[in-house]
Amino acid sequence: MQQLQRWPKWLNRNEAHQYISVADNTFMKHYVKNGKVKGYPTEHGIRYDRDEIDEAVKHYYD
Repeated sequence: MQQLQRWPKWLNRNEAHQYISVADNTFMKHYVKNGKVKGYPTEHGIRYDRDEIDEAVKHYYD
C-alpha cells in the first residue's frame, strides 16, 4: 500500500522543487525567474505557495 505525502501550503526552496519533481536549478530558472511562481519573504526565509506552483505547472506551455 502506497502512502500519500501531504505537502504544506508554504514550501521552502528545497521542498518546492521536490514537490514538482524537478531539479532545484530548473525550478528557479523556469518558474521563479520567469515570474510564474513568486517567493514570499518570511521570518524563516523565502517560501513558495503550493497553489501557485500547481497553477504554474498546469500552464507550463502557455
